[in-house]
Amino acid sequence: MNDFLPFIVIGLATGAVYGLAGIGLVLTYKTSGIFNFGYGAVATLVAFCFYFLNVDHGWPWPLAAAVSLLVFAPSLGLVLELLARSLGGAGETIKVVATVGLILAVSSVGLLWHPINPPTFPHFLPQDTVRLVGVNVTWEEIILFLLSAVAAAGLYWFFRSVRFGIVMRGVVDNHELVSMSGDDPVLIRRWAWVIGSVFAGVAGLLLAPSHDLDGVTLTTIVFAAFGAAAIGYFSNLPLTFAGGLVVGIASSLVDKYSATVTWIGGLPPALPFVILFVALIVLPRRLLAQRRLTAVLSTRRSYRAPVRIRLTTFAIAIVLLGLVPTIQSGHIAVWSSALINIMLFLSLGLLVRRSGQISLCHLAFAAVGAAAFGHFSASMPWLPALVLATLVAIPVGALISIPAVRVSGVFLALATLGLGILAEQVFYTRDFMFSQSALGIEAPRPVFSLGGLDLSSDKGFYYLLLVITVLVAGVITAIGHGRLGRLLEALADSPLALETHGTTSSVLKVIVFCLTAAIASLAGALNAMLFHFGVGTYYPSFSSLTLVALVVIVTIGDPWYALVAAVGYSVLPAYITGQNTSTVLNLLFGLGAATAAWGTRGGVTPARLQTLLNRLGGRSAPETPDAPGAPDIPVTADAARQQSSPRREAPAGDGLTVRGLSVRFGGVHAVNGVTLRARPGAVTGLIGPNGAGKTTTFNACSGLLRPSSGEVLLHGTDVTGEGPASRARHGLGRTFQRTELFNSLTVRQNVALGREASLAGANPLTHLVGSRRANRVIARVVDESLALTGTTRIADLQVGLLPIGQRRLVELARALAGPFDMLLLDEPSSGLDGHETEQFGQVLRTVVRERGCGVLLVEHDMTLVREICDYLYVLDFGQPIFEGTPVQMENSDRVRSAYLGGVAVPVDAQDAPSTDRSAPLQPRR
Repeated sequence: MNDFLPFIVIGLATGAVYGLAGIGLVLTYKTSGIFNFGYGAVATLVAFCFYFLNVDHGWPWPLAAAVSLLVFAPSLGLVLELLARSLGGAGETIKVVATVGLILAVSSVGLLWHPINPPTFPHFLPQDTVRLVGVNVTWEEIILFLLSAVAAAGLYWFFRSVRFGIVMRGVVDNHELVSMSGDDPVLIRRWAWVIGSVFAGVAGLLLAPSHDLDGVTLTTIVFAAFGAAAIGYFSNLPLTFAGGLVVGIASSLVDKYSATVTWIGGLPPALPFVILFVALIVLPRRLLAQRRLTAVLSTRRSYRAPVRIRLTTFAIAIVLLGLVPTIQSGHIAVWSSALINIMLFLSLGLLVRRSGQISLCHLAFAAVGAAAFGHFSASMPWLPALVLATLVAIPVGALISIPAVRVSGVFLALATLGLGILAEQVFYTRDFMFSQSALGIEAPRPVFSLGGLDLSSDKGFYYLLLVITVLVAGVITAIGHGRLGRLLEALADSPLALETHGTTSSVLKVIVFCLTAAIASLAGALNAMLFHFGVGTYYPSFSSLTLVALVVIVTIGDPWYALVAAVGYSVLPAYITGQNTSTVLNLLFGLGAATAAWGTRGGVTPARLQTLLNRLGGRSAPETPDAPGAPDIPVTADAARQQSSPRREAPAGDGLTVRGLSVRFGGVHAVNGVTLRARPGAVTGLIGPNGAGKTTTFNACSGLLRPSSGEVLLHGTDVTGEGPASRARHGLGRTFQRTELFNSLTVRQNVALGREASLAGANPLTHLVGSRRANRVIARVVDESLALTGTTRIADLQVGLLPIGQRRLVELARALAGPFDMLLLDEPSSGLDGHETEQFGQVLRTVVRERGCGVLLVEHDMTLVREICDYLYVLDFGQPIFEGTPVQMENSDRVRSAYLGGVAVPVDAQDAPSTDRSAPLQPRR
């Protein structure tokens, strides 16, 4: 035990600081919904400020610390709060990249300040030792622990006992209720960011001594707070502080053995991320889910130039790149590197831009390819070795996709960041990768001539790279225009809608990670061939952050973003000579990423340029959502009957049956004992006051929520344990109370995915391509659904730019295009006026009559309910209070009391049918 005590004591001191940093991180995440990846950057900036005042200008350390923590850190918090507010309507990818940009910017500031030899941060706390429990402990370590523990305890007391702290906790759950109580949510969040920044600054000052002041080292050290936050499941402050102690002690003990036990060599810096990764795999998914089922995101107006313009531009680019060895022979290695980076950016863009997933370990895939090629080329020709090096990354991509299947957004970014650091620190120096040799592993170029061109020469290898780059760009373009590309775009816009239309999103995520890993691995192998050796230092995990930032901030379309990003990443530093060129560019990339949210506020291509490109490309002017003639209502019922054709007979099953369904959130029953049946060929209504549990019942029926008890049967088959995609493939479709559409796609593409998503299903092969017969079926049902809902005239408009009424019709059209015989429609008339609602009801009756499908309808428009519903169920406070026909509902005093308005009467005086199954309710006030 005596051997372990010194390391435990050291671990307690640093772990307490990790816990303190983790508390500040969790605080800002809980109050704003923004996980600050740049938290270590904030700590680093405060350390910079302290060093500048204390060392460079000779201020006493207490004064320098006071200014740094009480003035500079709060100022940073106010700036970050403004940044967080700007990200309110942004997607998860933008939120992650914006805070990653802080890391890039701060690391660049450190390099510009001390470009050659960064100084070591001095100790400013006493270094005298005292003996405790048989161990010599410095006063610095004692102060570290006590200060961190007192600060954490004080914050915990503040949240539990002080009104402002209690309100700060409340703003996380419902900022609208906080506003109603007279408190300003913006002010509360601002104070949370200030407190979080001060805690980050304290952690930075306490952890900085004895480390290089280079902007990267301290940022990486504070990453340990991520592991502490994971142990506290990103919510619980006491557990987060305890998690910091665990991380600190574990890191100290691992550090003790890393010098003698070879298999843990390099593990200490990556240990917090190992803990983080395990936590993300082990924690229940409900603790890692977004706070609400649907998110309100700003829609960016998309634009694609005409085909003629794109083909011409592509041809010009190929010609110019082909002339590089002639006109830029002195920089041929630079342009060769740019071609490799184009492949790297294309692979990352497939993941980030098209599918909406995020990876902060992309260079780890490239490192796998480089190492694999080096080993394979030692025993086989270059081409088979290159192919195998590409394929070997596929299982690695599948491994990395494991967290993507469970989590998304910030949690996926955390997992991949940790895996990238783990790969660099632990695996790069192993014999199965680059070994510990500074030279790395040999990666020979092809010894082959083609038409007198030696492919092993710089010129010959450049042309080989150009051919491979064009092929990769062609593959990426083909994916974008095929079924896989459409599914990936839908996944980025609304994975929820994609699942409820039949596509198993976990399969889709595994596919895209495997594809992107294979292409990145190919790029890594070619990079090793370019320099004749594969070396681990060519693939630093930190540079993966720069790659992601560039993919996001270069907002032009495929594949041009990859070309522009590659030029900025590898060509400009070679032409703009200067000691700090790369650092300044990295600073600009970081600032661009930090302000990425402002780049999503509207169209990227100016209107005049669009007009010019359209004219040159022979494209007519596109319609706009509010253009004259764009319909706002469905076609008439007579026209609908003429344009629709039966797709299936009325199913022989029993439709949707729910028995004793209960859904509990904590100790609250949102739904309690609901039993209902929605028959084929009929419209069944599910009505009740707001908060009655109607949408919760829908979510449980469609597989988005797992019921606490009860069962859901579809045509007699128990589907209670199946997910939404499986239920959709069994014939259950739905719409949402808040429309879930693929906002970046057109109306026609949205409706087509109503059928194509179910055809993709769960089979990886059907995700990749579709048959001609399937395409004909999709085209037919799309035309039918567009005509039936009156949306044909707006079929080529972008859905995200449509008004709410038209969006409702598009969502209905998409559901009608699917192979569903049971539809769950959640307030489908919301946003329609009276005439539109009447037309909608006629269309719905037509669909039920001619297609034989059943409908379960949640609706507040009682006129529509009376006209189209054959049978009704009424909920109140999650419990069923009535079932019967619309006429019986009108005569029920209990329903009038709870929902329709009226005065409650004693139960024995009520004239409701015997199907009323609960005690009378008091009138809703």
